[in-house]
Amino acid sequence: MGRKTVAAGSFAVAGTAALLGSQVLWTARRPLPSLDQLDASGLVPGTEPAAPLRLVALGDSTLTGPGLAGPEDVWLHQALASLEPRPPIDLISLAVGGARAAGARALVTQALELDPDAVVVAVGSNDAIHGTPMRAFASTFEALVSGLLAGGTTIGVCNVGDLGNVARVPKPLNTILRRRSALVRRQIEAVVARHPDAILIDVSASNAGFQDRGVFAPDLFHPNRVGHGLWADAARPGLAKVVAAATSGSPPPPDRF
Repeated sequence: MGRKTVAAGSFAVAGTAALLGSQVLWTARRPLPSLDQLDASGLVPGTEPAAPLRLVALGDSTLTGPGLAGPEDVWLHQALASLEPRPPIDLISLAVGGARAAGARALVTQALELDPDAVVVAVGSNDAIHGTPMRAFASTFEALVSGLLAGGTTIGVCNVGDLGNVARVPKPLNTILRRRSALVRRQIEAVVARHPDAILIDVSASNAGFQDRGVFAPDLFHPNRVGHGLWADAARPGLAKVVAAATSGSPPPPDRF
């Protein structure tokens, strides 16, 4: 193959990558139907009249639930309620729609100042969508988890699901987002594996359910209540370990994965 052919091929590949990259950004950033975001903070009732556990949530629109009827529809509320916790849970959400890992990291001090019994982190999807470099994401996520653990509280860390299933994303962009979200998920799980006191909340079991367009809100981008229910079902085992560890004040068991 001659130099001109190689050069032409390189320009073609670069041009295709640039085109697909711009389409990903356009799909992610173009105006969506206006959906109100929620503050998921509130009290989850317990089965006993005990002092409530304080659980702080850091994350993105997976926790602000655009388009949902109320905070009780958010997956974290659904999952906590289904656990029927012994003590009530005082959920304080610091989640911000569109947040990336760097935004959550900036809130570590604020979260710890609330003196939580547990912190749940759900962030990474926007890093996948907006192309945060993997090395930068891994470094930021490591600092996020390390900073929270330094505060001596129980930490639950959500991975991310398959963003290639998002109904609003057309082909071939869904393939790009599928690969990007898999990379982000692996980085999150690697950080959790390095910290025995962190608990993985694995939401990937919900991936198959999100192949149904009926689990999305009208913007076809964010999940509706049914979609949040899929997340809640997937997250329940990991979240149960978070609540148990926070209730007992003991670190999670070694077989948490």
